[in-house]
Amino acid sequence: MEQLLNFGNTRRRSEAEDFVVASLGIGLAFSIAFSRFQAISNYEFLVIFLPTGMTAGISGFALHEFAHREVALRYGYNARFRMWPLGILIALMTSLFGFILALPGATEVYNVYDKTIYGKISAAGPVSNIIVGLTLVFISSFTGGIIYFVASISGAINFFLAFFNLLPIPPLDGSKVIAWDFTVYALLLGLSLVLLIAFGRGFF
Repeated sequence: MEQLLNFGNTRRRSEAEDFVVASLGIGLAFSIAFSRFQAISNYEFLVIFLPTGMTAGISGFALHEFAHREVALRYGYNARFRMWPLGILIALMTSLFGFILALPGATEVYNVYDKTIYGKISAAGPVSNIIVGLTLVFISSFTGGIIYFVASISGAINFFLAFFNLLPIPPLDGSKVIAWDFTVYALLLGLSLVLLIAFGRGFF
């Protein structure tokens, strides 16, 4: 049995519950990190940083994992997202210092022995980040104020997550993509880096 990651038996919870809790947890962590831990009763936190963090968390993390899951299911493999409560706690704790170390959960894919299929399933996550990031940057180019801030920062986060997950270090997605097709890997890594440099300057 080969899996992307396995955090143990959590079958007592529904997959939808795992998705919701992990997404809200990482979204709150992003919100706290963006605000440099301003009080949650602060108007600026509630109106600017919380929407930004939640948008970045849901678009960057939840859709990434959902993409893994859907591609695996389309190939006929069993797949399930499982959250990792300790990972969520670590994300929240580190966010108090203005950065995030996060592994709030992952999509488990069972019995994948074909490196081509495994590579495509793994590539789906970063590809979703690139697509979502471009969509958010496009939206930001036609807006201003709070919407611009939320969309541009969330777009930059998506590009960063695409680049980070494509690093060829197990268990990151890049290690499986490079084992499948180096050309595809190089194109995705290069594209994510270019987009991060081009659109991430306002935040990183």
